[in-house]
Amino acid sequence: MAIAGHLDQKSGPCYGHRGTEARGLLAINERSRTRAPRVTSRWTLRLGLATTFLLLLVVTPANEAVASSGCKSSGYACTIDGYNATTMNNSWAARYYGSDTKGGIGSPAHNCTLFAAWMLAHNGLADPGHTWGYADQWGFTLAADMNQTPAVGAIAWYDGPGMGHVAYVARVNWSNRTVFLVSDNYAGDSAGYTSSAWEPFTEPTGYIHLRDLAAPLSMAARWTKLRP
Repeated sequence: MAIAGHLDQKSGPCYGHRGTEARGLLAINERSRTRAPRVTSRWTLRLGLATTFLLLLVVTPANEAVASSGCKSSGYACTIDGYNATTMNNSWAARYYGSDTKGGIGSPAHNCTLFAAWMLAHNGLADPGHTWGYADQWGFTLAADMNQTPAVGAIAWYDGPGMGHVAYVARVNWSNRTVFLVSDNYAGDSAGYTSSAWEPFTEPTGYIHLRDLAAPLSMAARWTKLRP
C-alpha cells in the first residue's frame, strides 16, 4: 500500500541484545573511502564536479526493486533484495537480532535492527562477532563510523523516540537532499510492518557507514562547497 509523507514515528523497541561491546572495530575508515583524486587546476576540478553533480541529480538506486514512492506493509512487500520471514535467518544478523533475542520480534517477525544488519550482511559485511545493541544504541556503539552525510548502503540512525530506530539507505537524491529509507519495524506482537519512504537528509540523527555501496561524501556535495 502506497503512503505519502514521512515514516511513522517509532515508539516501540527494535529488539536485539543490549550490550557494551567494542565500538566500531570493523569500521571502514572515512578517509580511505572518500579520498579525492588530484587535479591540475581549479577549473578542471569545477568542470568535472559540475558534470558529476548533474549526473547525481538523478536518484541513485541501491536495487531496481525499490519503489520510488512510499510503502507500508504488514508483510515484506516494502523491503528489498529478497528479505522476508524465511531469508531473514540466512545470515549472522539473525544471531544477534532474530526471534531468539531478548523480547522477541513478533509474529510475523519484524525488527528494524534485524533488517539493517541483514542488509549489511547481504552487502558483504563480515560477522562483527557481537551485537551493537538496541536501535537507540547503534549510534553510540558505532559512533566512530557515523556522520551527517548519507550514502547508499549506509544505515540511517534515530536516537529516539522510545528505543530508537535504524533504516537502510536505498537511494540518495542530491537535488532535493532526500534519502529513500527502507526498514522493518517492530510494533509489538503481530503489529509489525515493513516500510519505505523519502525523508529529508536531516530527518535521521545520523548515518552509520559500515558497508556503503557509494562514497558517503558525494562529488555533488563537494561541488556545492566550491560555490562562491
